[in-house]
Amino acid sequence: MNHILDIQTSQQQALLYLLTFLKQHNYQFTTITPLSHQRILNRKRHQAPQEMTLRDIFGWNLPFQKNDLDPELFAFLDQHFLLQKQGEHYSSLIRVSSLEDKLFIHSAFPTVEQDAVFFGPDTYRFAYHLKQHLMSQAQPFKRAVELCCGTSAAAVAIAKQYPNYDELIVADLNPKALFYSQINISFSSLKNINTVHSNLFLNIEGKFDLIFANPPYLIDPHQRHYRHGGHELDGCDLAFQIIKEGIQRLTPQGHLFLYTGVPISQSGNHFLQCLEELMTQQKNISWSYEEIDPDIFGEELEQPAYKYIERIALALVKIKRVICQY
Repeated sequence: MNHILDIQTSQQQALLYLLTFLKQHNYQFTTITPLSHQRILNRKRHQAPQEMTLRDIFGWNLPFQKNDLDPELFAFLDQHFLLQKQGEHYSSLIRVSSLEDKLFIHSAFPTVEQDAVFFGPDTYRFAYHLKQHLMSQAQPFKRAVELCCGTSAAAVAIAKQYPNYDELIVADLNPKALFYSQINISFSSLKNINTVHSNLFLNIEGKFDLIFANPPYLIDPHQRHYRHGGHELDGCDLAFQIIKEGIQRLTPQGHLFLYTGVPISQSGNHFLQCLEELMTQQKNISWSYEEIDPDIFGEELEQPAYKYIERIALALVKIKRVICQY
């Protein structure tokens, strides 16, 4: 156990060094969907060899030679087991993506490991819509929690924009997500953001002015942490559980913001039906459900688990505890 902690501590130092190096070299990389990423890789394989760039190595995760990278950086990453050797070439075991002016460590392509930590188009959309939501609130938050935090990119984004908070917790069941989150938070130089290993609210105490989440919402046969959302609600089990438990954790005038994919079958929107039934049982709660994209992850419809699903929509659920005026 101590050996593992020692490796993680040394890797954390190496990854912070990498982020600093990339920042100094004005590194920027926007992560796209895995299918689009693979298309770009296929294209690059058929192009004439060009000088390898930092974006090629840490964004596209292309194989590179030792002399393609700064010698000191190469030595540091290799020493801390962050490079994989493939014959005469190496590849990075992590990726680095940018969101606004911040850089974030996450898992290498392709994200096939059980504990892979994903960063992609959902990350950008989630952070954008969360910030838009907070702009409509008179008092954004003093105590907040992000569940299923992944890289904690959304938490870092709102902490930067709304720095007058007392505590911001980021929680995930995946230890690797918390490891990367701690690095990303440390590099952001933001204060009072704490990582907690927790299955939703299990290891988290108290109530919150803001609860926000972009939980896994697909049916993944490999049950990878960042993708699999459960079976009973066709991938929306985690999303529904966050709402059900989260309502009880809201302070007066506290609000919950959920970004999720929703599978819709010929018979309708089962997730929304369950949500409407749940809300009829609540008091002093206002809520809304908004579909912001009618069709995402269309390739998933080819999977056996989705044989009755017509489309996967992208939805925002916003819930607020209201104070009754007598």
